[in-house]
Amino acid sequence: MSIYMIKRLFQFLLPIVMAWLVAMPLSAQGVAFGVKGGLEVVSMEFDDDLFDKSNRAGFFVGPTFVISTALPGLAIDISGFYNERTLKVEGESVQQKSILIPAHVRYGAGIMGFGAVFLTAGPQLSFNVGPSQFYWEDVNKNAKQFLLQDTKLAMDFGVGLSIGRHLEAIVYYNVPIGKTGDFTWNKVGKAASEATAALNNTKTTANSWMLSVAYIF
Repeated sequence: MSIYMIKRLFQFLLPIVMAWLVAMPLSAQGVAFGVKGGLEVVSMEFDDDLFDKSNRAGFFVGPTFVISTALPGLAIDISGFYNERTLKVEGESVQQKSILIPAHVRYGAGIMGFGAVFLTAGPQLSFNVGPSQFYWEDVNKNAKQFLLQDTKLAMDFGVGLSIGRHLEAIVYYNVPIGKTGDFTWNKVGKAASEATAALNNTKTTANSWMLSVAYIF
């Protein structure tokens, strides 16, 4: 199964799963509402070996719902975040603005009444809400373009700690399924046929660490 087919399958199944969770009888489980936010450290990777990794940072914030289940220690965590981060592509800083919708399953155990430690994992959909195309020239008059994906699917894997009944701290590792964007460059001022021949393209992915803190009401 190709990466494209896996991505399309997740995009099809995630709304169904989320709708099913909403439709579940809430009287049979506990539903807690909170606010979550944090910092993101992004690592850009290129398919072309000519480019080195680059790291940049961002932030995210938004509401979160924690739905407990009939199984002790097992819960569902669904959130909606506004995310803003800066990517560095060939010396140029590109600002990406997105809406993130992660849906995670978490499983943990209590710590002597102090709180709990838990593992969490699940898909995350992101929708680009800012500019998706960026153009610039470098000092050598090379024309460059970076094109972001409008919709992106990723998987999150994390570990968390709850302190009492209201505070949580979670560290996620976010792995995109498919590319984050395309970087294209060529020489400016050439004839059309020469410019086409000189056109270069590489795909990029942006893995990230997401450090979050939540307050559950």
